Amino acid sequence: MSDKPAVAVIMRSKNEMPHALPALERLFAQTWRDFVLYNVDSGSTDGTLDVIRRYNPARLTEIPAKAYVPGKVLNEMIARTSEPVIVFMNADAIPLNEFWLERLLQPILSGQADAAMSKQWARPDAKFVVGYDYRRAYDPRNIKQENEDFFSAVACAFRRELWGKTKFPESGYAEDLAWAKVCREQGARFKLVLDSEVEHSHNYTIAELHRKKFRHGQTYRRIYGQQANLPRQTAACVREVVRDLLYALSRGRIDTIPYNLLYRITIHKALHQGLKAGG
Repeated sequence: MSDKPAVAVIMRSKNEMPHALPALERLFAQTWRDFVLYNVDSGSTDGTLDVIRRYNPARLTEIPAKAYVPGKVLNEMIARTSEPVIVFMNADAIPLNEFWLERLLQPILSGQADAAMSKQWARPDAKFVVGYDYRRAYDPRNIKQENEDFFSAVACAFRRELWGKTKFPESGYAEDLAWAKVCREQGARFKLVLDSEVEHSHNYTIAELHRKKFRHGQTYRRIYGQQANLPRQTAACVREVVRDLLYALSRGRIDTIPYNLLYRITIHKALHQGLKAGG
C-alpha cells in the first residue's frame, strides 16, 4: 500500500472540447497516481460529457448550467470528498508533462506551503496580447508571493484543513482571489510552482471579455474595497497600451496593434464600470 496521502482532483467542465480529452489523458499519465478524480459538469453539449464518462463514469456530478455558481459548486464538490489534499484542475487545463501533479503537490507535502498553483502558458492559438498577458502574469519577477493576492484555481492544490477554516465565497466571481485573500490574512502560505505547468487560455470575444472583467471589477470592490476612479483607471490603461505597443513593435507584430488596443481598452472600461456597479 502506498504511503502517499490520498489526493482529490476536482475537475470542472462546461463545453471544454477539444481540450478535455488531452487534459484527462495527461492527468492519468501522471507520475503521481494516488488520486481520486471527481468531475462536475454544468451542461456540456459538445462531447465533453462523453469523454468524462469514458474516464470517470462513477464520480461524475451533472448540474444545470443555470445552477453553476463557482464558489458554491467548489464547496459542494469538496464536501463530497474525504482526501486530505484537494487539487483543482479545470477540464481545459492541459498538463505539459507527466510531472505536473507531483511537482504541484511537493511544496504542500514538504510543509513549505499550504496552497500551491501551477504556472499557466497560453495556448499556441492564443491571440498575441493574450499570450503576452500570460507571460507577464506568471513571471515571478511580477509576483510578490508573500503579500500578493494573485491566485488561480485553474490548476492548484491546497490542504483540506485550509478549506475547513475558510470556505469559498458563494456569491460573486473571482472566488479564488477572494478565498486566497482571506486565507493569507489568516497566515496561510501560497506558492507559485514554476515547474508545474499547464496550457490554458481563452480567446474571448470582446463582449465576453467585457462581461468577465466587469464581474472582476465588482469583486475587487467587494473584497479589496477598491473605488472606481476614472483618472486613475485611464492612466493605467494608457500605460498598458503603451507597453503593449512597444512589445508588439519589438516582436515585429504590427498587425496585432488594432486588436491589442481594443482588448486593453475593453478591460479597463469594464473594470471601471464593475467597480462603480460594485458600490
